[in-house]
Amino acid sequence: MTKRPLKIIPEYGDPDDPETRAKYGNLEATVSIIGNTLLFLLKLILGLFINSIALIADGVHSLSDVSTSGVVIFGFRIAKKQPDKDHPHGHGRAEYIATLIIAILLIIVGIGFIQQSIERIFNPKNILHEEYTIIISAIVLITAIGKELMAKYSFKIAKKINSDVLKADAWHHRSDAISSIGVAIGILGARYGFPILDPIFGLMVSVIIIYVGINLVKTASNFLIGQGPDKQLINKIKEIANSTEKVQGIHEISLHDYGTTKILTLHAEVNSNLLLEDAHKIADNLEKNIFNQTKFSTIIHLDPVQISGDSTKKRKIIKEILKHQKQIKSFHKIQIIQSGEKDEIKMHIVVDRDMPINDSHELCHIIKSNFEKQYGPCEVDIHFEPCIGDCKACTIACSKRSK
Repeated sequence: MTKRPLKIIPEYGDPDDPETRAKYGNLEATVSIIGNTLLFLLKLILGLFINSIALIADGVHSLSDVSTSGVVIFGFRIAKKQPDKDHPHGHGRAEYIATLIIAILLIIVGIGFIQQSIERIFNPKNILHEEYTIIISAIVLITAIGKELMAKYSFKIAKKINSDVLKADAWHHRSDAISSIGVAIGILGARYGFPILDPIFGLMVSVIIIYVGINLVKTASNFLIGQGPDKQLINKIKEIANSTEKVQGIHEISLHDYGTTKILTLHAEVNSNLLLEDAHKIADNLEKNIFNQTKFSTIIHLDPVQISGDSTKKRKIIKEILKHQKQIKSFHKIQIIQSGEKDEIKMHIVVDRDMPINDSHELCHIIKSNFEKQYGPCEVDIHFEPCIGDCKACTIACSKRSK
């Protein structure tokens, strides 16, 4: 009978389910707590035995990992709670709050180690029991390997459920592994007459810890404040829209991230001649297609556009008029609304953000004059937008966009 291989990460079910995510979070945290408690005790005993500030600090770093694992458990416990009256979109952002807490703890630990290391640099102390330093250095290097294995384990679980809080905890493990390597080198250096190496490596470790903490603060803060969808996601949504029957285009795409719940809002362009019921069906189809491929809930605003051979010709005229104006960087959201004898034309135009008001008024008059000559009778509604130079955030098809 063939034995099935042992899985180091069990299968708990759907990684998007809050209950399942909590199980994976508890697994990672339990492994971390057990491993870090043992490492803390070992490093503390050895550090006190040879009087190494770097090794004692490294032990405290391992102990801080225990506290962050507690934050992980608490974060997932809150995140799995069902939506309620005060939190209609669930509690998924608790994971990001947990990430932020872990990051702040990392920074505090790093600052504390910097202070202790600087004090030891100006007041160097020889390590004790030098005859044991080689053995102790070897033990510390073994603990570094153990911490890296814990980091890899945490990264695997984080990837499985796409969790930033577990990535943060994994980086906490890895920073401890890196610090342990530095500590081992510092102990050996002190053994051979360079006691200053011990606090110098303690200082280097502290800087690494703070650097990791700051990056994690940025990541968690961006999610909590609300960041725009990346270009890859925007392109994917546009591909889905293009493959949805009778959807002419989409714009103003926004993503509201609540952890396991993500809500997408967008404007979809449909033929203005459609009946309300038909337009509603198109929106439903687009919503279903997006959900099937992304699991996002979607709120769709329908924009009516003129779809006909005559309309295509008119759009071409409009684009040619706008392209010949050097002050216009880009344009989008062109709408042609037929109403009586005159068409109503709406558009968004992107111009230099430093353009004076008088110049924008003059440009508006020039555009309207050209429309009257080349397009015919029409009412023109122009919305000016300043180009802020943030090509990554901009969704306009602009030739100046950064690659």
